[in-house]
Amino acid sequence: MSKRFSTLDTTRLLFEHPKILFRMIERMDRNEARYIRESDLVAEVMDYTRTLGNADRDRVRFALNTDNLFRSGLVIDIIKAEAEGERRLVFQDALINLMRACNASLYQELTDARLRGHLVTLRDVRNRLESSSFSDADPDYTELRDDLNERVSQLIGLLRQNVLRMQTISAQLADLSGDASRAPEKFLEFRQNLFEQIVTLYERHIKPTLVFLNPDTRLPDGSNLFETLEAMVRLLESHGDHGLADQLFRSSISLNALYKPIQAVAQEVEHFLRKTRQGMVQYNAMEHFYGKLQELKGETETLSLKRKWLEGGDFARSTGFLVGLRAQQRPKHYAFGESSSYYQLLFSELELRLNDLRRKAEVPVLQEVEGSGRHTRIDVQRINQLYQWLETLELRPTTDLVRELHGRLDGFIPGYRFPDLLAALNRLVNSPPEGLQVVTTNRFRILDQSSDSEQFVYRKRRLETTENNAPVNQEEQQHA
Repeated sequence: MSKRFSTLDTTRLLFEHPKILFRMIERMDRNEARYIRESDLVAEVMDYTRTLGNADRDRVRFALNTDNLFRSGLVIDIIKAEAEGERRLVFQDALINLMRACNASLYQELTDARLRGHLVTLRDVRNRLESSSFSDADPDYTELRDDLNERVSQLIGLLRQNVLRMQTISAQLADLSGDASRAPEKFLEFRQNLFEQIVTLYERHIKPTLVFLNPDTRLPDGSNLFETLEAMVRLLESHGDHGLADQLFRSSISLNALYKPIQAVAQEVEHFLRKTRQGMVQYNAMEHFYGKLQELKGETETLSLKRKWLEGGDFARSTGFLVGLRAQQRPKHYAFGESSSYYQLLFSELELRLNDLRRKAEVPVLQEVEGSGRHTRIDVQRINQLYQWLETLELRPTTDLVRELHGRLDGFIPGYRFPDLLAALNRLVNSPPEGLQVVTTNRFRILDQSSDSEQFVYRKRRLETTENNAPVNQEEQQHA
């Protein structure tokens, strides 16, 4: 057929239907190859176009025909492998890299070999720069300068892609840990396999990048990345090429700024390896629903201004905990901030507790009693002992005297029980501490306090103590 699409038309169709090449690049990476088999491409195109209309189906199939791809220049070579009986298509690197830039999951992690290759190339440029004329009239110097700019820009682009790829590692870890929530009986075997995969990811990709971008790295075969760039900056400045020197210096700053994001990813991987099965299940669940929300958000980020809100009705119904969530009361945060009153209250409470501890030797021991064999005389004795102790306590203004005193007595006085405090407070109301006044409010509230062996129900009359005759609350026992 003489008719064919131009390079522009073919490229436009590829980006209108990007899933075809996305899947081909994934397969190419999985096989660690630099080519795409023609049979795989034909099968993928046929499978993808089944759901398209007749006109679109014919256009896509014709545009991704091998002859059209080769004539338009997007396929630069066709290798005939006679042993396997197949043809292999080698696409333009520019096209493959552009497709990778459109899909973060296709970014290739930089290995130690690739990083050292870039460093060796920059060292070679530095050595050539030392013997250069530094004259704009010299074509060798201008070519060398262009080569230096291209290589540094390419390195920054690859590293930034690598950082973006690593920052999506949370979703990758969630995929790896997905089986933890479905097969608890095989968790130990799963954890071993997961450990091997993540260690490989860390040792082969994350750690080499960290070493490469660390300015303090010492390499046995020569200077590191930043020492190489710094040497070239000094050479250019000493020969008057301040424009290129300044540009190279800014590039080294950009490269140095990439170190911290990758370091954060390394810490996240180390933290993930310490997770238990329950932690992995929770982690996987959060990442799963976060990915769903990201998809809903992505649907609003289009050129159309009609779509402004997330259409999450189906998502909310399929996620049980979201139904009725807006009707639930939001948790209140502790708005301490710079509140001087809060800190004064905190420090005064700590001071009172410390004073109690200093008098630990004087603490009374209340006689133990059984619920079924109680005697009035013993009760009166216990209340008198507790009241004598309360008289010696230093109190502070409070809106709930019962709660404050119970916190100071419970677990501190041997044999103490909550009803003892309520009985002793009856006397405290009649003879309050010096400088304070006790006022009863909230007479008809019910107070419940449960323990392992007994339950007390009280008619609540909150006690408050304040300075200068301000109100205070009391509670009176109704039933024990």
